[in-house]
Amino acid sequence: MSTVRPAQRGLLFLGCLLAFVRWEPAPYDLFLIIIFLLYARGLTWKSYQLVFVVLLGPLLFTHVPALGAALEVAPERTLYYSLVTLYLALSSVFFMSLPERSVPLLLLGYEVGALLSGLLGVLAFLRIPGLEDLLWGGSRAVAFFKDPNVFGAFLIPALFLALARLEQGRKFWILPALILFLGVLVSLSRGAWANFAVALLAWWLLRPRKRIWLPLVLLTLAGGVGISVVVMPDNPIVQRLGFMPYDKERFFTQMEALSLALTQPLGYGPGLSEIHLSYATHNTYVRFLAEVGWLGLFFWLLILGTSLIWSLYQGLKQQSFRHEVYFVSLLGIAVESLVIDTLHWRHLWLLLGLVWARHAPPLPHHPR
Repeated sequence: MSTVRPAQRGLLFLGCLLAFVRWEPAPYDLFLIIIFLLYARGLTWKSYQLVFVVLLGPLLFTHVPALGAALEVAPERTLYYSLVTLYLALSSVFFMSLPERSVPLLLLGYEVGALLSGLLGVLAFLRIPGLEDLLWGGSRAVAFFKDPNVFGAFLIPALFLALARLEQGRKFWILPALILFLGVLVSLSRGAWANFAVALLAWWLLRPRKRIWLPLVLLTLAGGVGISVVVMPDNPIVQRLGFMPYDKERFFTQMEALSLALTQPLGYGPGLSEIHLSYATHNTYVRFLAEVGWLGLFFWLLILGTSLIWSLYQGLKQQSFRHEVYFVSLLGIAVESLVIDTLHWRHLWLLLGLVWARHAPPLPHHPR
């Protein structure tokens, strides 16, 4: 018992550290090693969790054929990229094996870190003195992330956890939910906005009668955007709604990557898109296809699809409200992956691990 409590407090801190990833290696990565050592003896796996591990193995193995040629082109880059993928995959296996009582603390830490990030991002966007470094390009909120797209997407799972707490009658969580929503908004990330819209629609469809207020919220948001277009056509949020000058280059690069995938079915090597192409792919699926090959993309889609199905089953049939959050969050990321490279997002692999983790029975006051 003497090692369990410090480890649980450590998980709370680890969740908070997910919001501070501007540096490499991030404090989160270093602290994760300590947490793993604290939990190493108590890790156990259930038989159903083998599904995820069995799918993860071939996904990692598909990197091997592409590594041969890639090591001749850029050995340091491709090894680093592959090792990061391996590290994140192993981190998801670790999270999957956590004891049931530890998951809520990890998620609470995530919520605290996201809330702090969202608040700082909103304050920076409002030009509060001293917070200028928390803006990307002088206009988009990024907090302690390197990219506003990651910042916006990171807040979304915490936002749905806050909505779940509201459903449990905890009215205070309306304020954190509002801050997190504003954080997503001021990231000025079209990918994060699409992520949130898809996740919110899925959240409503899971419990349409219990969440009948959500369509009204969506209509209000759409109306607010429409009014802002007319009243303030030059505001930064409206400007981000349309196509940007660099979008054509992104689409051209994706077509270029698809053409290379036809001639190199095993891929040209992990992490080498920026070398073989004129621009980053900004599409996780195209990047997987071009770098690791058709089999790599197949197993990635299989992992995502299986995890989505399992989280949906646990949410609806086993009444796990956390799995409802995992489902809509992963679905949103899956959609955002069409326009952003998401493979190395730490919170994506955290969600994948938690989908397969053991969970507590539903709370008695959670509405159904």
